[in-house]
Amino acid sequence: MLATATRDDVYQNYPSTAPTRYETLSAAQSLASLERTLHTLLSPFDYPTAGAWLDAALTAMNETVGSELRMPKVAADETAWDAIERAIDAYATTVRSSGDPSSPNYFQKAAMIRVLVPPFRAGVAEWRRLASRRAELTALLDAIPEAMLMFDAEGGLVHANPRASELFGMPGSTGAGAQVRTEAQRMAWTLAASAQRAAANAASVQTNREVRADGRVYRLRGTLATGWSPAGQPGVLVTAAYELVNPLTDIELRSRYGLSAREIEVARLVAAGLSNQEVAERLGVSYFTARNHVERLLSKLGVGNRSRVGAVLRNEAAA
Repeated sequence: MLATATRDDVYQNYPSTAPTRYETLSAAQSLASLERTLHTLLSPFDYPTAGAWLDAALTAMNETVGSELRMPKVAADETAWDAIERAIDAYATTVRSSGDPSSPNYFQKAAMIRVLVPPFRAGVAEWRRLASRRAELTALLDAIPEAMLMFDAEGGLVHANPRASELFGMPGSTGAGAQVRTEAQRMAWTLAASAQRAAANAASVQTNREVRADGRVYRLRGTLATGWSPAGQPGVLVTAAYELVNPLTDIELRSRYGLSAREIEVARLVAAGLSNQEVAERLGVSYFTARNHVERLLSKLGVGNRSRVGAVLRNEAAA
């Protein structure tokens, strides 16, 4: 799921034709158009994806030069990035060799091409390097046996390695898997926000949390990850491991909390969700007697309400 440069990433929504307003622009307008285009070409990571930048870059160049740059088909023996670089070469050659040399704008257009092609090529190279780093990181994460989740700076899930997908049933799972993913996402958002507020200390930002669900204790560790996102924006890598928790036996409840046999019986009824009246009926005692049993039980367990009794019995008291 970590984004790499695929055909779909870089070939999207490109204009099939280009405006030809160049010849009608004044010198001042041409200069302004050139400045806007250079800003676009020199700021590739101001855009969220390679496709978005390419769309803006191609539109700006075509409008400025008054020529049309089409994205080529990707050959069987090349990548999408190879095809783009081939298109840049062909574009520069075609524009310089076409047109009427006697036209007053001919040499100006050729000069524009000489100015614009190098930064365009440099922007493509930056995205290509980023795509390569992402592919390497994806392969690394997928080879790790521990569950790994990668989030972007906004807390969006970017990649889950096979172990994480298996453990959390991604995507669209519910229950414990969804609960752990939600907590991991909160960690990612918090870490990224902290890093942005204290950029100088970003490399040392890390956090740990526990999530208890379905008889397991999930231990999450979040760490900032750099080098995969545009403009050095921090990503967050969350590792997840779990261990089973063993429910307390009657002997452990007696020794740890000093519960009597009757209080252990009450505890298991309360943990099952029974009300005081239902406990009374099950035990064959009055409502007031059952209520007293429950109150003493809560006091011995050290919990504030009956909803926490089940967690204690499942050995999740620290949750």
